[in-house]
Amino acid sequence: MLKLPLIAPRPPRLSEMSEELRALEASGYFSNGGPIVRDFERRAVAQLFGGEGFALAVSNATLGLLLAIREARAGRPGRYALVPAFTFAATAHAVIWAGLTPILVDSDGRDWAVAAAALEEALARYGEEVAVVVPYDTFGAAIDLDYYRALSDRHDVGVVIDAAASLGSLDAAGRGFGTGARFACVFSMHATKTFATAAGGLIYSADPDRIQVLRRMQNFGFGAPRTATQEGINAKLPELLGLMARAKLGEIDAVAEHRAALDRAYRAALGDTVTFQHGHATRQVAQFMPMLLPAGTDRAAVTASLTEHGIGSGHYFSPHIGEQPYFRQACITGPTPVADELSARMLSLPVTDAMTEADVATICGTLHAALRKPRIVVPAPQPGILSTVLIGGGRPDFADALARGII
Repeated sequence: MLKLPLIAPRPPRLSEMSEELRALEASGYFSNGGPIVRDFERRAVAQLFGGEGFALAVSNATLGLLLAIREARAGRPGRYALVPAFTFAATAHAVIWAGLTPILVDSDGRDWAVAAAALEEALARYGEEVAVVVPYDTFGAAIDLDYYRALSDRHDVGVVIDAAASLGSLDAAGRGFGTGARFACVFSMHATKTFATAAGGLIYSADPDRIQVLRRMQNFGFGAPRTATQEGINAKLPELLGLMARAKLGEIDAVAEHRAALDRAYRAALGDTVTFQHGHATRQVAQFMPMLLPAGTDRAAVTASLTEHGIGSGHYFSPHIGEQPYFRQACITGPTPVADELSARMLSLPVTDAMTEADVATICGTLHAALRKPRIVVPAPQPGILSTVLIGGGRPDFADALARGII
């Protein structure tokens, strides 16, 4: 049977790094900003951001967001952060752990990122009570960072970009997403991402002072040897994961180009059937292929049909943050009609390193067939109405007894 999983992690193989592992052991460094991690940070800036700016590797992107949000709110009196409703739970959790209350904001119907009009409306309503804005670069589509630079200046708010799925994306100018931004951009290196390791994150900023503050924050706030001079936590990336991240740098361009080709194949095959995201990236590092099913589609029936044919699927992000019980209590929510629509119609299909364009054709053919398949609804039995009907055949005495209501 065909097996095309939605996600198929392919991090660098430690089993093929015997020399590097022996060197790591011989060095005596295993954590605390060791030479491998620092070398990875330098190489990441050179390769992914054109040598401009600075990077800090962290143990995971959620902790990276928490640190960046805490740093961005420093000196600001506000108690709120503006967060898109249509994003992953980690974004809102990081805001809450950073000591702020999320205000959930609606999405843009074209690029599925936070809507500028909704942001401006929330800023006008809450004013100085908003300390930080945390946009999500939805599915690595390269949102306009110049807009957020101007927004920060106009409203004197901190900005932290949740770029979890964007490491390796190229923006509208063909540069690595985030290049030149002086606020923090936080990327994930989790095994499920296109830039796959086992776990980890990377914070990028063109502001060296910001990265230095964050570096102290990730190491217990130590601004002097074994001495805390500011707030801090342990969010350091171990050397072993740094080794995997450094190895991934060597293959990320090939991986991203391969996935971009699969993206194009999906769009060519399904463009007249589903609705695709309109991004701004010249290269989008697809983690999976998101799309909106036609309005009124029975998504559960479609996914069941895909599963029957060995094809994995999902629906990120459904339910969105504003539809989840904890966040309905912990966040300030309002009408989010676009996010609601995205959540209701979203379908995510496989994009993996092992797939071919022929696999995409197979998936698209299966989806087309599932969408054409009529939905048969069997109503639940009602009191006084037979739930079973026998037509023809059978013993005459049985049929007679049934007709007379004996059985």
